[in-house]
Amino acid sequence: LPTEAEWQCACKAETTGYQYGELDKIAWYNENSDGELHVIGTKEPNAWGLYDMLGNVWEWCWDLYDEQVYGSYRIFQGGSWAEEARGCGATCRRRSHPTFSV
Repeated sequence: LPTEAEWQCACKAETTGYQYGELDKIAWYNENSDGELHVIGTKEPNAWGLYDMLGNVWEWCWDLYDEQVYGSYRIFQGGSWAEEARGCGATCRRRSHPTFSV
């Protein structure tokens, strides 16, 4: 798994915004997904040619969220097909126990 910093770097691909493009063109999220997963690569890639870094499915990172507060909970990022637009961003992070399926 990538670290949180590695994942964010790969997602942003040297861009500076919260999202690397217009969300409807780069991600499946709750307003355009029809409530389901989609085939990878059907939206536009980022500047490094990586697809679906935002939306469609959350992606796990190696880092612990906050070990003192949440113990072994790890970070996942990127948003999903069920996420609101504001949750599909390069720096939006969530946490869960590593046994949680996303």
